[in-house]
Amino acid sequence: MFIINFLRQTWASIKTLLLPDRYFSWLTVIYLSLFSWLMSWLGRSLAASDFTVGIMATLSWVFLALGIGWALEANQIRFFGISLAPWVAGAILCIFLFGSWGGNWLQPALISWPLISFAVVAVPNLLNWELRPKKPPVPVRQRLVLLFFLSLLLSSWLQFYFRIQTWLQAYPSLVADSVEDSNFVYRIPGQVVPLSAGVTHLTEAEMMLKAELDGKPWPWVERWLLNIDGQKQAIQRQIQLNQQSSPEDSLWRFDMQPFSNGQGYTLELRAIWTGPTAEEEGYYLEKACQVMPVGQPAYGNPAPDSVVPTQWAKVTCDLETPRVSGRPRL
Repeated sequence: MFIINFLRQTWASIKTLLLPDRYFSWLTVIYLSLFSWLMSWLGRSLAASDFTVGIMATLSWVFLALGIGWALEANQIRFFGISLAPWVAGAILCIFLFGSWGGNWLQPALISWPLISFAVVAVPNLLNWELRPKKPPVPVRQRLVLLFFLSLLLSSWLQFYFRIQTWLQAYPSLVADSVEDSNFVYRIPGQVVPLSAGVTHLTEAEMMLKAELDGKPWPWVERWLLNIDGQKQAIQRQIQLNQQSSPEDSLWRFDMQPFSNGQGYTLELRAIWTGPTAEEEGYYLEKACQVMPVGQPAYGNPAPDSVVPTQWAKVTCDLETPRVSGRPRL
């Protein structure tokens, strides 16, 4: 007898939990969502038309959004006094609308989420059960107008955030710049600052410079330096061919200036930033390379004493690429 009473009480509890008190309830809508999903799955298994399967799947998502939103509102679920029902229902609809796109669907879904959540609130106040327009009372209209502009503002801020992130990914030198005075960009303490593309450009220029001059006869090096403008243009073109991974590469301009240094020369390689910057006069990155004559190349054989030794070029470059504010000196 005890077991029978226990089973009856358990069954009564399950019925109370799973069956609604009345048919017109949020639990009924969720069951409709489950039924529509099962029908879409069954239709796909039986090779039904895409239109039929799509209708069932759409009804499943719509019923799920309505049912969960209704449940949250019926149980007075609040977050700091704000109803969660329209926001959760709007999130479910955004997942359904944009999730089927594939690819990068999260950004448009988040941007549209506040406006779709507003639509969840506005539609019941603007349409009756016959889907005919109705005129809500003045306080409701005022609340809807305020909610619309708040949703539009939130959607705009989300879109602005994604736009900023896209810029920072495409132009890492903007992140490497000073952001202390920015109202929109904040660098988290300890965050690794990405390497500026200008450093890569100078590294490429150093490799090309060594390939051109290192180990070459000194007279040939001096003739090479006489056409410094043509050499700069050639190195700039080669850098642009080698560096096509970032849109910001076109905002860097290469410059190279020779200065006499005793018997040799100091070549200042510069990557000049022409894009937006926090500094009024701009900035550039600099790498110094020493081009000095030596008596014998590292890979050559010693010259006989009776022969005048030929001087060869030795190129060494600093590891540092300091950032210099203002315009480069000529």
